[in-house]
Amino acid sequence: MNYLLSALLALSFSVTAVETIEQINFEKEWIKVGHVQFQTELALTPEQRARGLMYRDSAENGMLFVYDEARVLSFWMRNTKVPLDIAYIKADWTIEPVQFLYPYDEKGKASLGPVIGALEMPQGWFKAQGLAAGTKIIRCGKKCE
Repeated sequence: MNYLLSALLALSFSVTAVETIEQINFEKEWIKVGHVQFQTELALTPEQRARGLMYRDSAENGMLFVYDEARVLSFWMRNTKVPLDIAYIKADWTIEPVQFLYPYDEKGKASLGPVIGALEMPQGWFKAQGLAAGTKIIRCGKKCE
């Protein structure tokens, strides 16, 4: 009987629980990826990195994730409906081979080794720009020279 009451109570909480999407603000910064310059959003805090591009209808200018120290990273696509490319960034600010991320895929895609960040862009963006492993990323701040 106690099991049944516990199950009903848990079910009632799960039915009434509604996911609220907290507003998280992202700063923007100009970057240069190979020969391409553009303004992208920055994910610098744990909260920003956890949210990333979730709940968005597009990822036009992508997002740059930056960490304080190099480590192996793994990204997934929970609550992300836009297909993405991910380029993990080595300590020398060059990119690893680009990997594809598929909408709502919760299997992580890991970096090949320790990295200091990642750049997520709409799927196919790196190929369309002729950018591949070894491409240098430069953070320009307010504008690239």
